[in-house]
Amino acid sequence: MSEEARQRNVREKTQQLLQGSLKHARAAALAAVLVPLASVAVTRAVAQAQGSGGVGKVPAPCDFTTSGGFVLTDAGREANFGAHGGCKNGAFWGHVNYVDHNTGYHVDSIAITGYLTPSPGSNVRDICGMATTNNPSDGQPVLFRIRLIDNGEPGTADQFGIRLSTGYSVTTRLLNAGSHGGGNVQLHDPNPSTTGPNPSPTEQMMCGGVAEP
Repeated sequence: MSEEARQRNVREKTQQLLQGSLKHARAAALAAVLVPLASVAVTRAVAQAQGSGGVGKVPAPCDFTTSGGFVLTDAGREANFGAHGGCKNGAFWGHVNYVDHNTGYHVDSIAITGYLTPSPGSNVRDICGMATTNNPSDGQPVLFRIRLIDNGEPGTADQFGIRLSTGYSVTTRLLNAGSHGGGNVQLHDPNPSTTGPNPSPTEQMMCGGVAEP
C-alpha cells in the first residue's frame, strides 16, 4: 500500500472511530491525521466533553509530564519510548513514540485524547490517545494508554507502561529494570498555561475503555 493510500485509510478509520466512544475528540483528531505523525496533536475539542467520573481524573490543578528511556519487556529485550503530555490552555497536548525491539513494533501517536491520574495528589500520570502502528494486521488507528510514574531523581525508580486497544501491553515497570541509564520521567509543576478542559471529561471519554497498563 502506498503512503498516500495508507494515510487515506487511516483518515477513514479515524472518522469511523470518532463517531463512537471518542466522538468528543472528533475535530482535533481528524485534524491530527492530516499533519505529519511526529507532530504534537492538541485536542481542543475535548473541552466540549460533558460530565466527570470514572476512576481516573484530570489532575486538579493540571500539569504536564515529559519522559524518555527504555524498559525491558517480558522477552528481555529493550523497548524505547519518548512520551510527554499534559494540559495546555484548556486542552490536552503531547506526543508518544514507542518501539519494541523484540519485534520491531512501532507505535506513533496522532492525537492525545486524555491526561489523567488514578489517584489525586499522586506522582502517577496516564496519557491516552490514538496512534498508528507498523503492523498491517492492526486496524488503524489504535487506541493507547501510557502510564508514567515519577519517583524522583536520578530516575532509577521511575516507571513506564503501555497498553493498546489491540491487546498489546507492557505492564508498568521500572526503567531498565531499576538500573542506571534507563532514562527519566519528569512530572512538572502546574503553571498558568496548564489549564485542562472544563468540564473535565470522564476516563471512558479520554481513554476509550483502554485499561491501565
